[in-house]
Amino acid sequence: MVNDRETQDAPAQVFLKYRIAKSEKLGRYMIAEKDLVAGEVILRESPVSVGPTAFFEGSLCFNCHKPIVQPELKRYNCTKCKVAPLCQPACELVPGYHKNAECSLFRSNQLYSSKISDHSTVLLPLRLWLLRQTETELWKHIDLMEDHVKERRGTHIWSIREQTVVQVLHKLRLVPDDSETSELMQRICGILDVNSFELRSSGESELEGHLLRGLYTKAALMAHNCRSNTHLTVDERDELAIYASVDIKKGATIYFNYTGFLLGSAKRRENLREGKYFECECTLCRDPFELKSNLSSLVCPRCRQGYVGIQNPLTSNPYGLKTKWQCERCKSLLSGKMIKTTLNLTRSLIENTENFDTKALESLLTKLLLTVHTNHYLALDLKEKLLVNYRKEMSAINPRKKILERILNLHREGLAVLDIIEPGISRQKGIRLYEMHLATALIAKKNYAAREISPLELSLQLKEAQDLLRKALSNLLLEPTGTPEGRLAKLALQQMKLLRENMTDANALATPGQKPKTQTMKH
Repeated sequence: MVNDRETQDAPAQVFLKYRIAKSEKLGRYMIAEKDLVAGEVILRESPVSVGPTAFFEGSLCFNCHKPIVQPELKRYNCTKCKVAPLCQPACELVPGYHKNAECSLFRSNQLYSSKISDHSTVLLPLRLWLLRQTETELWKHIDLMEDHVKERRGTHIWSIREQTVVQVLHKLRLVPDDSETSELMQRICGILDVNSFELRSSGESELEGHLLRGLYTKAALMAHNCRSNTHLTVDERDELAIYASVDIKKGATIYFNYTGFLLGSAKRRENLREGKYFECECTLCRDPFELKSNLSSLVCPRCRQGYVGIQNPLTSNPYGLKTKWQCERCKSLLSGKMIKTTLNLTRSLIENTENFDTKALESLLTKLLLTVHTNHYLALDLKEKLLVNYRKEMSAINPRKKILERILNLHREGLAVLDIIEPGISRQKGIRLYEMHLATALIAKKNYAAREISPLELSLQLKEAQDLLRKALSNLLLEPTGTPEGRLAKLALQQMKLLRENMTDANALATPGQKPKTQTMKH
């Protein structure tokens, strides 16, 4: 998000794949300069800076941001400033985010700045403050970014940033303790909160990683839409790549979804209102039934056959007493307050059920589907908890066929929603399709081992698994090799080769002229 402080007669910025347009509603935003096809890269950009999120807890290397797991007495600090914690001595020799200006500042104030490792959340705001002094040309681009200081002033988030960033930096004597600097630090916090992108750190394993945020001056120009037309990846160097996730026509706006995609419209719009300071009016948010995804739909308590959606999806008070929700079938009206009560009770039931208790989760899902649509975001959340448990079964030596079929059904339901709300290339689709291929292949092999199908039928069912895997790869091949999804793509390529060999073996065993006796599974 970028503000409109530029002069009206400023020349338009035109790049190979996109150009920057301006409007009163969007400010500066990105549009396609040519027809773009799905999978085509639009731009690659290195970050202005990267650092911990505003809610980060723990220890990390100030240079590469890897988690630090060593006991405090065995930790290694930068030899120049004696303050910045590093993951290992070799990291000090590698160019990273602990730059000279930061190192010099810590070195000149060791007595107080030595405690910054206990307040890592101030690191990224401090880095932008230093950048303003050391890289004035780059700061000019950052200075154009929207900060929403006017909307934030006096709010809860303003107070939080005052306590956790501004006052901490003053206490550590890393920035001047005056009103002008305090105002600047609040601006910087606003720029970061509104414009930064969530990143993942690298660790020895996926579980050891943690969330970071990075600032990218060009990528921040993308406008928001809850149905994005872009796919973003970030590699191990934090280089961000923007791809077209669907075909984009010349002159069309290039969109990115600023909020969670598996949320109902009311929650998405609330997140955007409170975190990005605008009201979303995209096609998904304008439709009471969210383009038939039914992410917020409830079963009508009166006719029990229709689904209830909000009459005015763009209201800022969806759960108010006077806000009306209506059944699509019997046209009965319900108050927003009644909807909120129903949702609160549903959340309470979910929260009071142990995540590891698969039987209880399945029982609860059956019960909840009497109240909410099967695609409701709360039902989807419950299904994801079930999948977490069932994945353990799929990795067992002899997974049960019943469980594998349940995994397939849960993923089919999830894919139906993703096809609506996240069209085109999707990381989540790729992961689901990969797991569907695994389950399909395992079922085929179990059926053949039990002599329930012929070699020809085995080959046909393995072909279905191959088709799923091919679709998974079409969604995963853009992922950088060092990411979990990139590693999954590499594994998928290996699985593709193995499937082809298995199909060849099955075909060799098939009797010439043999026809399948059973129908193949549908996906």
